[in-house]
Amino acid sequence: MSFLSQLFLHPGIAALGAGLIAVPIVIHLINRLQYRKVRFAAMEFLLQSQQRNRRRLLFEQLLLLLLRILMVLLLAALFARLILDPTQLAMLERVETHHVVLLDDSGSMRDRWGEGTAYDAGLDVVKRLASELAGQEGVQTITLLRTSEPDRTSSSFTQREADASMVSEFEDRLETMSRECGYGRPSWEQAMSAIERILASGAGRQQVVHVISDFRQPEWTQSPELLDRIDQLAGEEVLVNLVPAVPAPHNNLAVSGITGDVHTAAVQVPLQLTASVTNYGQSLAENVAVRVLIDEEPIPQSISIPAIEAGETVTESFEVTLTTPGEHVIAVQIPADALEADNTRYLTMNVPDKQRVLVADGSPEFREGLYVADALSADSGITGLDVLIIPPDELRDQDLSQYTAVYLLNVPQLPPDAQSLLEDYVRSGGGIAWFMGNQIAPGYYRQLASGQEEAEADSGDGESDAEQPAASGQITLNDSLFPIPLAGSPIELPRADETNPGADLDLNEHPVFSFLNAADGLLAYYVNIYRYFPLDSAAGEKLPSSVEVIGRLRNEAPLFLESRLGEGRIFLALTSAGPVVDEMGERWHNWPFDTNAPGFTVFHLELVKYLGARRDGRGDLLVGEPLQVKLNPNVYLPEVRIDSPSSVGTSAVTINATAAAEETENGETENGEADAADSGSSETEDAALVADFSQTSHPGVYAITRESIARESETELRAVNVPADEGDLETSTVEQLRTALAGNAQILVQDFGELVGIQRSDPGKELRTTLLILLVLVLLAEQAMAYRLSYHTRGTGGSSGQRKPSRRGPARAGRDPGRRSAVSQGGPV
Repeated sequence: MSFLSQLFLHPGIAALGAGLIAVPIVIHLINRLQYRKVRFAAMEFLLQSQQRNRRRLLFEQLLLLLLRILMVLLLAALFARLILDPTQLAMLERVETHHVVLLDDSGSMRDRWGEGTAYDAGLDVVKRLASELAGQEGVQTITLLRTSEPDRTSSSFTQREADASMVSEFEDRLETMSRECGYGRPSWEQAMSAIERILASGAGRQQVVHVISDFRQPEWTQSPELLDRIDQLAGEEVLVNLVPAVPAPHNNLAVSGITGDVHTAAVQVPLQLTASVTNYGQSLAENVAVRVLIDEEPIPQSISIPAIEAGETVTESFEVTLTTPGEHVIAVQIPADALEADNTRYLTMNVPDKQRVLVADGSPEFREGLYVADALSADSGITGLDVLIIPPDELRDQDLSQYTAVYLLNVPQLPPDAQSLLEDYVRSGGGIAWFMGNQIAPGYYRQLASGQEEAEADSGDGESDAEQPAASGQITLNDSLFPIPLAGSPIELPRADETNPGADLDLNEHPVFSFLNAADGLLAYYVNIYRYFPLDSAAGEKLPSSVEVIGRLRNEAPLFLESRLGEGRIFLALTSAGPVVDEMGERWHNWPFDTNAPGFTVFHLELVKYLGARRDGRGDLLVGEPLQVKLNPNVYLPEVRIDSPSSVGTSAVTINATAAAEETENGETENGEADAADSGSSETEDAALVADFSQTSHPGVYAITRESIARESETELRAVNVPADEGDLETSTVEQLRTALAGNAQILVQDFGELVGIQRSDPGKELRTTLLILLVLVLLAEQAMAYRLSYHTRGTGGSSGQRKPSRRGPARAGRDPGRRSAVSQGGPV
């Protein structure tokens, strides 16, 4: 009966139907016993006929009997409600079901409540799942994936059959796996692609996808793309099971950023930094204590944030003073809460004794450069800046990488080697500032802007560049050190009057002009510009896409512009830095004097900060992002040692830097050979060596140690932080997920702590329609066969339609085919 209960909803009716099979058999046997032996004259002829037709008649009789038995069976199956369930038929064939388990191990899964975390709850779900599958019939296999490395499956849990040994092994590794939760963002796109590949390789068998996650709102209910991918996974042969790993969202605060002008830091110079704290919870956070540490030592300043509204970010500024040069670590901490990983954020910096600024001055006796030097380093103990003034020809002798910014003041033209050094400096992240004057050669600057060969020196007869004819037609501009074309000579700005009122300067909102624009631009109002260089009209009004006008004159003529070249910044001023006095005894502006002096000083301090900002190539590295170290092979050995944070507990790793891919320029002639005229005698620079370290899965400070050819070690510290958005613990509710995926019956969304309906099986289909069709066909076949085997006379029916009795004697009275055969043979078969 237990066997029948696996196949029928009413096993009792099925058992009764099985017994009724005997009815047609008994009737058939009774019919065979009704015959009597009759001897008559044509016996010999009938015996011969019987010998020829015996096998055929016997087969037809048995076929008719089988049809009647099948008819009884079909009736019994129809009333007993036959159900076909592949898993219940596992005794006949072991059906394999493949379970693909995707476990979210992102930073938000470190959400802690009670004694465990969301990741611990996810591992517990995997354990329970394996235990339940081990007790199911059929072959249940499990493949375990993690969102941090979806393309890499665990060797121990790749299509592993769920049995007692697998469950025992998983329990043994549970403590180790609980420490493997990551800190970064989940790679859902890669995870879905990996699952699709696994499902495609197992097409044709039953498959179940289990997704165990905290289902944060930014990634799920607010991401229709991910929900669409889940909906596409579920199908006739694939069931998708979503299992929450957290019961409800928890309040959480996170240190979401540390910012400041780190590139301007110097020894004994106060450095202002700003910490950002975000409230990712649903309630107000009050009296949040913020702790700042320098090289693991807290600063004396006490910081407390009175209140942070839910969903808001509050910034708090503080000052740090670094007393020694070299590498330093700044850490900002807040008290522990649900997610501890985002309660600390790190910032590293290399602090020199002084920040150095190079000024190349082409004016007589460095008159322009002295004004800039006074603004930047009148008291280097306060500004932390050290200014070096040189003539332009000495640029070739300088190591520009040692300077935060480079000023080019009233430079007639640059020597080719100095120009090449400046280009490399800017492309690698340096910043330069151009200021015009009465010594420059506009022809050189126009050709520099158009990318042509450098201009020849002005003729020695004192003929000004303004007297040289301008090139006809439009000038093609390229990204270069000076990407704008100058006119042939400076012009005067008409003074303001009743017909042309207003201040001389119209400045954009820009970090460099923040002080000048304060108080509705009061300080800028008193700055008078007398002379400037306009742009060459042959270039038209269109500038390269990398150039932006950030300040204009009263007549709408550009005065201040900025550009990009590689990783660096270029600031362009079309007037002088200092008050150049021309041949007529007239100044170019009145900026450094009287009430304008404070604005002049702050402007240049902000300009140095702005130009040097891109030299700090460390950036904000997040967990999981590769750490790249570039080496000059002429200075350093290729071996690089990297020490992970002490909390990781791993030993140092040594990496050999390799040559970086070179970007070659096409300097070939039509014959495919390098053009000697272009290459000249210059030597090709050695390719930089690059070492990539990808094992940045933990937040903290990584130490990079490289050794120079002279066997001197240098250590650089790099901070790796958790993504700030992983602190948003707002989860999608079960109802939200069910509503979003309601259109697909092959998707299950579990309640927290529940694991129901995971058995992947066809729930069975009642075969009523099929059974009815088969029953009709069997009835028709039985009637046809019975008609064939029954006896029929050729007589004509009367008016009543009844058949007339036969005239052929008693031997043909029997109408049963078996009886007819028996009479013909003189006895039963």
